[in-house]
Amino acid sequence: ASNIKTWDGRHTAVYWHKDGCGASALIAFGDHVLVACYDDNSLVELDASGNEVRTVRNDSGGKPFVGPNDFASDGHGGVYFSASGVYDIKAPITGAVLHMAADGKTITEVADTIHYSNGLTLDKGQRHLLVAEMLAGRVLSFPIGADGKLGPRAVWARLQDLAAPTPHEDAYNGPDGLKLGSDGCYYIAQNGSGRVLVVDEDRKLVRTIEVATPYVTNIAFGPDGANIVFVTGAFEQWKPPYPGAVYRWTR
Repeated sequence: ASNIKTWDGRHTAVYWHKDGCGASALIAFGDHVLVACYDDNSLVELDASGNEVRTVRNDSGGKPFVGPNDFASDGHGGVYFSASGVYDIKAPITGAVLHMAADGKTITEVADTIHYSNGLTLDKGQRHLLVAEMLAGRVLSFPIGADGKLGPRAVWARLQDLAAPTPHEDAYNGPDGLKLGSDGCYYIAQNGSGRVLVVDEDRKLVRTIEVATPYVTNIAFGPDGANIVFVTGAFEQWKPPYPGAVYRWTR
């Protein structure tokens, strides 16, 4: 539906809409908001009133990015974002991670050749960036260097090593949204399995959060941190209008 909606605890309302956007994520950027328009291959910046400020389609070198999907703060006023590439296990592996500096002007590709880059988060020490490599079923770790650049990748965890598989898993099953909670645990949305895997720093499963939507896409936390977890998901991810739901889990 290409909407950004608000919820006040009782009612929802459309905050912003743009035909063809395919909004997949948003993040605060100063007192503005960045929206990842997955279908439109663009980022849209909104001001505090929800008005469009600009649309970005390329990095600073002029290279277009394909399928911007999710964001993570870099801890210094800038953001990392994934550009997933084509959602097809037979397509060339073109997923990437880009970094937008705090000035909003410098956008640099910092990692490439990721099999559908998706959710991402800084680790607890803010020295590594974790990236969900969805179609490889694993989470990657990149050391963060000067100016937000990333070093050589390593495998942080494979989902098959974290939890037993669920029935009817297919080749598209993998990590989608990825967040670090205030409790020091990592929350991994397992798309295709209807659950969020909660793991500690040692990659040990702490708990699972199960929801009715099989295609779990992302996680957000309430004002009290990880005591309240919001989970987004879809009942159908292949056919429009892609019906979905948002769940609230309370510790």
